[in-house]
Formats: sequence, structure tokens, C-alpha cells
Amino acid sequence: MDEPANTLRSLTRWHFGADWPGRRCGAKTRRGTACLKPALRGRNRCQLHGGKSTGVKGERNGNHRHGRYTKEAIANRRAANARVRGLVREAQALGMFD
Repeated sequence: MDEPANTLRSLTRWHFGADWPGRRCGAKTRRGTACLKPALRGRNRCQLHGGKSTGVKGERNGNHRHGRYTKEAIANRRAANARVRGLVREAQALGMFD
């Protein structure tokens, strides 16, 4: 039985049912089940789960990699500190420091 187009039931019916062939959002809900909303075009998430967001760029991003703690940067700092300690030892040996 067809319903008139302006009834509350026809307006609240979700047109992406279980047999919808498109790509679904890859997020999990708080219940632990998969989100059933359609993913946005070119994305893996729906608009509710961050599909529209591109995220914060640069240093304001919490996952930003600045390079301060790379192995090379740590080695450079250690070498510079060793040189400074060597210079301080030489200056103390010459009596420049009390």
C-alpha cells in the first residue's frame, strides 16, 4: 500500500536499507556494531564519523611529527653536549673557572 509522500512515516523512512549496494561507513558505533550509514564519496567514513573533516594541518595536529626526537637529532644533541663538556673541562684545566 503506497503512502502519501508527506506523511510522517514516509519522511522518517531511511532510504539506505540493509540491501543498499553502496559503500558503508567503516566506523564502529558505541554498541560495537558497524555504522550502517553510507560513506561519503571518495571517503571511508560517513559525515557523522568524520568523513567531511580533513583534520587540522601542521603543528596544531596532535599527531604532528616535528623531527625533534629522531635518532639523528638525538645523536646530534649528544655530540654537541659532549663537545661543550670537553671545552668546559679544558677551560677548568687552564684555570679559567674557579
